[in-house]
Order: sequence, then C-alpha cells, then structure tokens
Amino acid sequence: MGILRSKFFISVVLFAAVSSLLAMTRLGNIAPTDFPIRTWTGWAVDDFLSDRKGRPQVVFMGSSLVLVPVAGVDADYLKHPIDGSRHHQSQYFEDQFKRASGMQVKTFNFGLPGEMPSDAYLITKFLLKGEKRPDVIVYGVGPRDFMDSLLPSPAATDPYQYLNRFGDVTSHRHLIAPEWDQRLNFELGQFVYPYGHKFDFSVTTERIIAAALNEILPAPKTDKPFTIQDRRTLFPYYKQMEIASNEAFFRPTTPETRTFDNANLKEYKKRYAKLNWRTFTHQMKFLADLMNTARERGTQVILVSMPITDLNRDLLEKGTWNSYKKSLKVLAQSKDATFVDLGDSKQFALNDFMDTVHLHSGGGMKLLDIVAQKAAGDRRVMSALDATNSSIAGLKGGQL
Repeated sequence: MGILRSKFFISVVLFAAVSSLLAMTRLGNIAPTDFPIRTWTGWAVDDFLSDRKGRPQVVFMGSSLVLVPVAGVDADYLKHPIDGSRHHQSQYFEDQFKRASGMQVKTFNFGLPGEMPSDAYLITKFLLKGEKRPDVIVYGVGPRDFMDSLLPSPAATDPYQYLNRFGDVTSHRHLIAPEWDQRLNFELGQFVYPYGHKFDFSVTTERIIAAALNEILPAPKTDKPFTIQDRRTLFPYYKQMEIASNEAFFRPTTPETRTFDNANLKEYKKRYAKLNWRTFTHQMKFLADLMNTARERGTQVILVSMPITDLNRDLLEKGTWNSYKKSLKVLAQSKDATFVDLGDSKQFALNDFMDTVHLHSGGGMKLLDIVAQKAAGDRRVMSALDATNSSIAGLKGGQL
C-alpha cells in the first residue's frame, strides 16, 4: 500500500510539473484571433479588429433580432445583396443619423446569432476599448436573451467560444458556470493547463496531421475544387456553425416580397417553457456589468427593448413579461443609459415582422429611424459623440 501511495504521489507531482512547464512555454497555444473555422462571430471579430475599419463611433450589439433587420435594411437601401460575413455596418443608420443630427458617424454591427448579454459583455470588455472604443453602444435585447431554457450555460454559445479567449473571465465564473459540474469543468481548465487549452492542442494537432497528410497524399488536381457545401453533404454535422465568404447573403426585398411566418412559435414555446430565474438574474447582471464597463470608458449605452409580436409575447406569463420590462427600465435608469422601450410598442404591426420575433427589412427601417431620432435628441448620446463643434440640427436637449 505504501508503494502505491508513493507512486500516486510521484505521478501527481510529475503531472503538475509537466502542466506548469506547458503553461510557462505556452506550448500548443494559438492566438485568440487564430480562428480554426469562421462562424458569424469569427468574421465579425476579425472585421472589427482589422486596421482598415478604423474606430467606429457607434456599435450595434444584439442577437439575430439586431443582426437580421440591420443587415437586411442595408441590402434594400444599397439595392444589392450584401455578404453577411463581410458587411458589418449600417449605412442606412449612418445616413439617417446625419439627417437627424448633422453629424457623420461610422458604425459597426456586432449583432450575432444567439448572442446573450454575457456575450455582449465580453465584446464590450475585451474588444470595445482603447483605440477601438466606440462613443455609443446600441444594444437591442429581447426576452429570449434572459430566459432561454434551452441554453445550459453562458459558456454554451458560439460567441463565448471565441470571446473568452481574449481575456480573463474568472471574475464571472459563478455566472458562466452556475452548476457544480460546470464549475468543476471551469476550475479544472484554470488549474490544469492541458485541460484548459485542450481546444488549442486539438487545433494544433489537427493542423500538423493535415499538413503531413497533404505532403504524403496531395489533393488531386481537379477543375472543381472541394467546397464547404460538398463537405456538408458528406458530413452534415461537422463544423455546423461555419460559414464561408459569399455564402450568407442578405438580399433586397420589397413590400410585395416580404412575408410573415409563425413557424418559430414552436421553438419559442420550448425556449420559454420553464423560466429559470437564475439565468434571468445572471444575464441581467451581465447587462449591468456591460453598462458599468461602458460608462467607465466614457461610452454611452442606448438600450433598446426590441419589438416582438403579440403572438410571441403571449407565450410568456404576464408576470414574467412585467418583470422583464421593469428590470430593463430600472437598470437603464440606474446606469444612466438611454432607454428606448419598443417591446410592446404600437408603432410596430404584424406586417413589420418576418416571423414572431424578427423584424424584416421594412420593420428594420422603422426601427433604425426611431433609434436615429432618439439618439440625435439625447444630450448624453450627443455629448459622448463630442458634438461641440458641430451644428446639430434636431438636437432638442430632452431626455428619452
């Protein structure tokens, strides 16, 4: 028994020594911007950090509730299809805001599919800083962002997989990994270098093997190269989130071609099926920390309660909806954020939506018109944009 204990102790010491050595040398570690595959998140992060983009004064954030209408509006406005992997601005908003305020601004659209407040907080903390710090954040939220019962934890989103690599998230470990098994997994990743960097090791290993195989068995020359679509046909569940350039287009529409479909009601019944108040409060905490971080850096937040249809809102219990509305309002007031409450606004009708939660491009234009006018009329926003040397048409000095 004594020999077994000695061997176990020696094994633990050796493992700890090897792990420490790997941590010091950072063997196998890849840079945060070294994306093995490109999802919506990877394309957006790469575009935002690129030197050619400069500093945006206004950054949009949110889930597909923001991504879809903002991008769709530009397709209509510019009268040509836009590539979702490359187009991360709102030309329409820039022009509308200039008309309302007299000021020219540059925008960036950080709307991402499935983006939660936890993801938006990481974007703000790790990316919207220094030379890339915007003057204004326009953050559009919906009920799903705070009460998605299908989401096991904040660490389960695609944006999180990219964003957590840009800095230390341990201060929010209790929010990121609320369950004991999630917390154990998180802590192991912090203390055991090979385990915490298993993704890096797997990517590095895959690249080494792929390079070796390409040397031994080079791909045959063909007139038709193997594409992502070919791979998806053969392996439909491999790298499901990946999108390629010139693959995800937003195309111009007209009032005659825009349609409404309520099929996603079934999906949202599942999302709202069992309200987890811990998820609700944790995501509200992330939103509060986002606002705190922005305010410390001199960035004004415009919090937009995004419009959704009565069909979708009726899936929620009245008390749940009221708690959501009240929490947003109180939080915006306490953090001195500009609040635009459109959640159940009568300014939007069913024919402004493509489904029960997403505005189509026509509804998106209405949304951006409202935000542009509200922003131009808010002293805090205009002060953050440093409008002192501009002649601001339409600035009335009132609060929203």
